[in-house]
Amino acid sequence: MQKSFALGWVICVVLVTAALIAGCGGGEAPGGGGGTILPVGTASLTGVVFAADAVASGLFGAEIIVSGTGRTAVADANGGFLMQGLPAGEYAVEAQTPNHPDYGTARARVTLADGVVTTVNFAVLPADAPEPAQILLDPDVAIIDLNAKIAYRSQVVGPNNAVIADVEPTWVVAGGIGTITRAGVFTGTSVGNGTVTAFAGGIQVVATVQVDPPGPPNISSFQLNPRSIPASGGDVYIAAAIDDGDGIDVADVVVEIFGPGNQQQLLGTSIADPATAEQCAGQAGCYTRATLATTFNAPANDNQPTTGGIQAPENYSAHVIVTDRSGAKSTSAFIDFVVEGIDPPPPTPPL
Repeated sequence: MQKSFALGWVICVVLVTAALIAGCGGGEAPGGGGGTILPVGTASLTGVVFAADAVASGLFGAEIIVSGTGRTAVADANGGFLMQGLPAGEYAVEAQTPNHPDYGTARARVTLADGVVTTVNFAVLPADAPEPAQILLDPDVAIIDLNAKIAYRSQVVGPNNAVIADVEPTWVVAGGIGTITRAGVFTGTSVGNGTVTAFAGGIQVVATVQVDPPGPPNISSFQLNPRSIPASGGDVYIAAAIDDGDGIDVADVVVEIFGPGNQQQLLGTSIADPATAEQCAGQAGCYTRATLATTFNAPANDNQPTTGGIQAPENYSAHVIVTDRSGAKSTSAFIDFVVEGIDPPPPTPPL
């Protein structure tokens, strides 16, 4: 993705299917007066209505309408709503915002099933926003472990290839495989295959997702710098990017170093960038995605120089070992580095 594009969407709808649970939020408005019999079932619809250009701003008083059922609900002070007893089927739903004249109407299609709660988070586009013409989404195919995450990157493009800046995306999760935040971070909660669909106005693009049973940790990157150290020794920075759905404790990520004479050393690690690390829910010191790092102080080369003044280099190898909370283990490939020898003295000039 080009950085010149601003991330965003026009309407944000999150569809997540889960087991039927109790909810909170704005209640249903009465409908079907005059003795009209409304269709009933055991499906539920819940969610929140918020401003697409201000994710934290719930739009109180928004009216949620499920077409073809005669059923409506009014969002509470935080933009939340809950509708119960809906009939199963596919429906067009929309959120109107009569109390917020600067915003328009958000629309989506949902498939309701008996005994299942479907969550729709409506992000309502500002009324003066341009009509979307294209959606860019990355990745479009993903395979992850149970409880692992995908941070989707998205862009909505309007007329004349102009990016629509500073609006949030519309996300729809199908297949009952996980949840997604308003910012497009997907979490796999059930093993199986499904899709994440991005909507913007009348445009949509679909990404496929496969959620697998828990597996060993994924070491996506292992780096060491520098790989050549002067004869006097020096620090070597070692870092590994790791993700795992079960979660990894910092204490269970170690770097193993093999040095001259079969020397072996284990180094503990720490989180390299706490701002980007993703913690396990409610578990201190546990991470599902993070870069961990350590520093190895390579000692000075102690090989004895030859009579000609040549000192042989000292060779080292390092790899990272990761064990997740299920006990599954992964090991990276080795990276070699060297402490150089002292250069031989220059030849004596002739007399």
